[in-house]
Amino acid sequence: MAWRSGAVRLVGVAGMLVVWMGAASLLPDTVLPGPSAVLQTIWRNLHQPETFYHIGVTVRRVLVGMGLALVAGTLVGVIMGISRVGEWVLDTWVLVGLTIPAVVYGIVCILWFGLRDLAAFMAIGISAFPAIAINMWQGVKAIDLSLVHMGKAFRLSRRALVLKVVIPQTVPYLLAAVRYALGISWKIATVVELIGLSSGVGYMLHYWYGLFSMRQVLAWTLTFTGVLVLFEFVVLKPLDGWVTRWRPRVST
Repeated sequence: MAWRSGAVRLVGVAGMLVVWMGAASLLPDTVLPGPSAVLQTIWRNLHQPETFYHIGVTVRRVLVGMGLALVAGTLVGVIMGISRVGEWVLDTWVLVGLTIPAVVYGIVCILWFGLRDLAAFMAIGISAFPAIAINMWQGVKAIDLSLVHMGKAFRLSRRALVLKVVIPQTVPYLLAAVRYALGISWKIATVVELIGLSSGVGYMLHYWYGLFSMRQVLAWTLTFTGVLVLFEFVVLKPLDGWVTRWRPRVST
């Protein structure tokens, strides 16, 4: 039930605020300001045009980098899922790529491409690509072959077989990969902006860190977290519900 899940989420958020308020009451404002002070800072920032500029820049970098990761990760994951040779050749690449810290990709891409957006795009794309490839690899391997054989028995065309049998079974894995990649992309975008770029949320975090303003650091962090949560509930959840509408729902 939608109202029940919404109520439970509100209770969770309220509990988090209570814990935050309790911890803030024990610590100085310069170490951990309370929720009201941070929310007031967010409100003031939202009246500044530069806030939306920096958020927009980071969102663009995240979406472009994640798009690159989706294309490359999906392609590699599908190859690994359908080809034993492809799996032997590529699994080491993917696993090595997954173990290298994302900050390394950020530093290397800045050295290669300079202090510009291309460095952020490539760093995000390379960092998020292994997670997407692994999800798609497992998604393709988990395809129910009995449904494929049934489709062939009913003489479905190859196109219909791919569109109505194969793709619907891999979509949940792709959506899970997108969610995971979104979190990775936001983190690496912040790192790249922090160490080498002059715009974006990461740059503003570094700026306020230099001024020792914990209020602004938390305000910018929560503001962009809100953008990601909005993206989840406005884009990903409706899309998830629509593309997986064929699956039976678990009754509560």
